[in-house]
Amino acid sequence: MSDPKPGAVVHIEYSTNDPAATKKFLEAVFGWKIKKESMDTGMDYWTFDAGSGPGGGLMKPMDGMPASTLSYVLVESVDAATKKITAHGGKVLMPKQEIPKIGWFAVFEIPGGVVQAVYQSAPRP
Repeated sequence: MSDPKPGAVVHIEYSTNDPAATKKFLEAVFGWKIKKESMDTGMDYWTFDAGSGPGGGLMKPMDGMPASTLSYVLVESVDAATKKITAHGGKVLMPKQEIPKIGWFAVFEIPGGVVQAVYQSAPRP
């Protein structure tokens, strides 16, 4: 996406029990370009370009979490968004976290059980 606006889905993330098999599958079936990223956190993380629409990433699930798919919605402020989420019946599952040099995110549950994330980009230098 060249210039996404707040409210747009900007990133899809696959937490997979077998990143190598997931990578191979997505490349073979959909032709996605997937590359390993070097993360300041030391976490193994791969990003993909799906050709159009949002790109995303894949990694092993965080401790205690199942394999899943998570979409990230762009917001101007994670702090303001999480306040609004809770005010409208949502539940914050993971409070605001920093992605070094990239931005911030928080994970929440929508009434009905759907889990999503909000994402705020870091200011550009």
